[in-house]
Amino acid sequence: MYLVRQVTRYKLAVFMAVIKKSSITSQISDYIRSKIESGEWKVGELIPSETVLTKELGVSRASLRTVISRFSALGILKPEQGKGCFLKTSDVHQHIENFSRLTHSDYIDISKLLSFRLMIEPNASEMCAGLDSEKHNELVARLKESLEDMRKSVDDRENFIKADLQFHKLLGFACGNELIGMALSDVFGATEKAAKDTNQIFGYEHGLKFHQRILEAIEKKDPKAAKKAMGQHLKDALEKISDK
Repeated sequence: MYLVRQVTRYKLAVFMAVIKKSSITSQISDYIRSKIESGEWKVGELIPSETVLTKELGVSRASLRTVISRFSALGILKPEQGKGCFLKTSDVHQHIENFSRLTHSDYIDISKLLSFRLMIEPNASEMCAGLDSEKHNELVARLKESLEDMRKSVDDRENFIKADLQFHKLLGFACGNELIGMALSDVFGATEKAAKDTNQIFGYEHGLKFHQRILEAIEKKDPKAAKKAMGQHLKDALEKISDK
């Protein structure tokens, strides 16, 4: 009986921890939404900085950036490097409605997609970092183009996703085993909705940050770093999905 009570208490503690963790981002989202809908934040103007918001809300930068990324992915906010984050629209309800339609089944599909990619993409990245000079230079140039396309498309979700997937396909086809590239192309085509939902959940910052790390490792011809960066990219996404 004691053991049952202990297990029950443990399960309850884990449940409460997950709820608490989840509620932080929910509360930040509610706060941002209230500022927009009340008209306190004006369309076309900068919203308060991360420093101001984290201090005012008493939350971590990581939690705040997760929410900012989601609002950016939904086309509500627009981050600009070196300037801050601008409010693009005050019509929050219409944009958030699509995000709210994600079901438990959608999250399962995203997890399956990420788990599959985790099995092959870190190794593909490792192999790409060890290519001979001619192939390596060509790959780096094309990866830079894809990353730049992603940066240019932070307010255009469709083009951002295309550039994102192109980055990963390039690694798959360049690694020396074209079956990997074909497999990635097929799985991206068959799971288009899951790919779009992934971007909707994580926004733009997540992809840009990790793609930059992957590119830098490959450009330096560091196979271990390239494998690690790709692994962290996909594992980080999987961990976030498991909290949903």
